[in-house]
Amino acid sequence: MIRNKIIYLFILLSIYTHHSKAQGLVEYVDNFIGVRDQNTSTVLGPQLPQASITPSPQTASGKVNYDMDGYIMGQPIRGFGQLHVSGTGWGKYGQVFISPQIGLATGANAHDSEKTNEVAKPYEYGVLLTRYKIRTEITPAEHSAIYRFTFPKSDSANVMLDVSHNITEIATVMRGADSRFMQGDVTFTSASGTEIKGFGTYTGGFSDGPYNVYFCIRLSKLPSQKGTWKNDLINSGKLSEKLSNKNDRIGAFLQYKTETNEKIYLKLAVSLKSAEQATAWLDAEIPAWDYDKVKSQAKKTWNNELQKIEVKGGTESEKRIFYTAAYHASVMPRDRTNDSKDFEKDVPVWDDHLAVWDTWRTLYPLKVLTNPQMVSGTINSFLARWKKYGKVKDAYVAGRDMGVEQGGNDIDNIIADAYVKGVKGVNWDEAYQLIKHQANNERNGISYGKPDSSKIYKELGWIPAGKMSNSVTLEYAYNDFCAALMAKDLGTEEEYNKYLNRSKQWINLWNPQAESDGFKGFITPKRLNGDFVNISLKKNWGSWKDYFYEGSSWTYSYFVPHDFEKLVELSGGKEKFATKLKYAFENNLIDYGNEPAFLAVHAFHYGGRTDLASYYMRKLMRERFTENGNMENDDSGAMSSWYIFSAMGFFPNAGQNIYYLTGAAFPSIKLRMDNGKTLEIIAKNTSDKNIYIQSCKINGKLWDKFWFTHQDIQNGGKIEFVMGSTPNDSLNQ
Repeated sequence: MIRNKIIYLFILLSIYTHHSKAQGLVEYVDNFIGVRDQNTSTVLGPQLPQASITPSPQTASGKVNYDMDGYIMGQPIRGFGQLHVSGTGWGKYGQVFISPQIGLATGANAHDSEKTNEVAKPYEYGVLLTRYKIRTEITPAEHSAIYRFTFPKSDSANVMLDVSHNITEIATVMRGADSRFMQGDVTFTSASGTEIKGFGTYTGGFSDGPYNVYFCIRLSKLPSQKGTWKNDLINSGKLSEKLSNKNDRIGAFLQYKTETNEKIYLKLAVSLKSAEQATAWLDAEIPAWDYDKVKSQAKKTWNNELQKIEVKGGTESEKRIFYTAAYHASVMPRDRTNDSKDFEKDVPVWDDHLAVWDTWRTLYPLKVLTNPQMVSGTINSFLARWKKYGKVKDAYVAGRDMGVEQGGNDIDNIIADAYVKGVKGVNWDEAYQLIKHQANNERNGISYGKPDSSKIYKELGWIPAGKMSNSVTLEYAYNDFCAALMAKDLGTEEEYNKYLNRSKQWINLWNPQAESDGFKGFITPKRLNGDFVNISLKKNWGSWKDYFYEGSSWTYSYFVPHDFEKLVELSGGKEKFATKLKYAFENNLIDYGNEPAFLAVHAFHYGGRTDLASYYMRKLMRERFTENGNMENDDSGAMSSWYIFSAMGFFPNAGQNIYYLTGAAFPSIKLRMDNGKTLEIIAKNTSDKNIYIQSCKINGKLWDKFWFTHQDIQNGGKIEFVMGSTPNDSLNQ
């Protein structure tokens, strides 16, 4: 009996594996990864790579961070919004809210429905709303989506639109955020009653200021009744409604008489520019009522994207985690070119950066390899924003900058990373002028707002103890190093030396007497008079608080991406450096749930312990990435990109042209670059136990360094690892 069960399970696994291969790599993606674990906060609904629209279910509230994506496992479904952010620590959007019903309930929480038979893939979401016995399915295009509602027999089947709904307004009560529906209207624009247009103006969520969301909606069937609603008043036959008073709620409805299993289609497009633009998107992207055609195209698009990195070997679970990470690393930021009132036709607009403080470290270096047009588009969008607004902040959402940055001027790092790796499609002389502007006119600190505040960091050498003073100083130092890299080729010798010298100022915050757990030497706050502040070195200071942003001194004392050799020297040499770092990892003193720690594991290389870099990298992969999620916010794909690089066996020091070697987790990986070249990665004997590099060849040459340059792989090639179960120092010669 046991033998028969094993054979049966083997057959099922073989069928599943064959099905996944036949259907393409997209079938490995599980949209519930990152949703099962609420902290990861990835969006559940389908979307196309970097596309503007993200149709997704929303549920009743139930957690403090509900304003991230609007969906909570186990909660009744409230309806379906068209715009969302994914994996973020603070939310946005949720508008153009659709609720299919039997009967008509317009109250914000009056139409929640339990659910069953829920499926979620990158190209389609489907669920049965058990309260109404309505099957709802969605598949997306770039700016538009099509819904397929399968109704039961009813004389009162309804599709309700709520214009006032937005996720962050729900969070107002929960978090005290200033989020609200400010103005808007909705109008039936066709004589048949099957087309609705309108807009809303909203505030709240990440980034500053109000923003508009416009829409065009069409339905496949003539309604038996139609109308609008305001608050609790349903106005059958009324064709237009608008907000009159603060806190008004408005919307529209279409009612039908349906037969059993009758299908009614709804297609819509959303624009941040105008209803006319939304209409144009809808006409161009979904001209017919062919749901399956849109779905097929969405599936094809994702297979084309995901096949850029093809892994072989490993378990089915490992492939699901890997390809779901690849999916999450391909949804934000969003390409909103030609969808902004602020920019002319075809001027690049890359939106929904929440924020580049997260994504510069891993997401953009990954896209340099797999989607350089996204990288050049982002940089050209930076240039356009600078020309238009005179500033480029790290958070830019719904076409609005957020005035205060989470850390340094980190767009500089994205620009420098692309420059040193030879990304095409950017006027690099113009890009350097933006970098120089940042270096000369920004670097202002967080707690200072005076016109001359940038002099504090530049002339003093550090930002005096205060809000995020240490983390911002460290990031400014690295921003200056990135500026120096570009100035060396594109600027003057004076500019190069100025920025390079400033990049070394981080040492001003190194306190050799600061002590924790028997180890001395840490980054600590420093007053204006030069005195160090005595703090708890293990404390995570939180967001927008004193000294460090979302981290401790232990974590940030390893954030010197450009000066690890000096850090090793200050720490007493390689052996002491590696011993202290190992202690930190063994005792959870470095928060690897957040981006400032990303390079900490690779600091082992500089202590002569590449084996420990491999060990802790695999340990982090195993413990922090499961089929539930990443344990912390995915941060717009930053965490997922970390996983992808770690699985491939090399990791970027973003802003520079070097990668660190740690050994691949899959026996065979093919990375297909945009230039048509392929990088093949072979890891002989790799397994859960064989995690250490025994030897490495790059393009046939035996390698004895723990790093290589982008130029070594920019035209494809081969990295060959031999992996084993015991440490080896072949790369620390």
